[in-house]
Amino acid sequence: MPKNRYYYFDHTTCSFVEVRPHPLRRLLVLASLVVFLLGAGGFIFWYYTGRLATPRELALEAENEALRAQLSRLSKKLDQFSARLNELAAHDQSLYRTLLDAEPISEDVWQVGVGGTDTYAEFDRFSKPTATLLRETAQKLDALERRIALQNASYRELVKLAEAREAWRRQMPALLPADGVIVSGFGMRLHPILRVRKMHEGIDILLPYGSPVYAPGDGIVRKTGRSAGYGLYIILEHPATGYRTLYGHLSKVLVRRGQKVQRGDQIALSGNSGRSTGPHLHYEVRDSRGRALNPLQFVAPSMTPHQYQQLLEAAENSRISLD
Repeated sequence: MPKNRYYYFDHTTCSFVEVRPHPLRRLLVLASLVVFLLGAGGFIFWYYTGRLATPRELALEAENEALRAQLSRLSKKLDQFSARLNELAAHDQSLYRTLLDAEPISEDVWQVGVGGTDTYAEFDRFSKPTATLLRETAQKLDALERRIALQNASYRELVKLAEAREAWRRQMPALLPADGVIVSGFGMRLHPILRVRKMHEGIDILLPYGSPVYAPGDGIVRKTGRSAGYGLYIILEHPATGYRTLYGHLSKVLVRRGQKVQRGDQIALSGNSGRSTGPHLHYEVRDSRGRALNPLQFVAPSMTPHQYQQLLEAAENSRISLD
């Protein structure tokens, strides 16, 4: 196809002259076209890349959404754990500490917290919803960790109290040390040898010579020896209770000083040693200050009130006095 040609009328020569384009003009038009195309391409690239995410960005966004959902579930689970811990703390206060006579823990101590600098500021670099979720979850975790540590400390204290209470129960001299008849009770009476009214600081149990004598509670053999009054004797210490028990007029000692004994262990054989008028066991209970106590008051819990009253009357009304 022939190329179009353009002419203009020249008034000077009164003729038509062919129009010939200037080379610089062609270059200018071409440059303008290139600039336009580059600008249009840049705009299109900016427009679509600003609104359409790449596959990698889509994958990361999906992963972040899944992590946020998982974090939200974790936060709810922490709330459940915290509620359960509150129930344990309530049992600690209202049941265990009451049973063990322990001091209650104040509410201020239970609601433990931390002060000082903001330890969660590192989350502020994330978007606000994510930062809020991370901060709340971290706070719940820290609070739960502190509450668990406090509850563990409380339980350790209660275990020690329970162990001490159990030791007290085992060491309490709650049984009579021999199977015999109480013939002389605790209190003032006429001494059978000295023939004067004198405080009888224990009880006398009538027994055949050589009868077994048992520990009425767990304890430690504090002393064994012989004296003019008690004859051959043993002193047991029951440290958890603060009491000591004495067994006098023995014929044979079966334990040694420092030996640990348990309730029901045989510790001696009864006899008639010392200031005594016949075979029997003299039994005493003393407190931490050395004051003599009525041994029958320690065996009362294992008896009915009627049985205990009968035992007291029999001991008080007995006319037999052996030491």
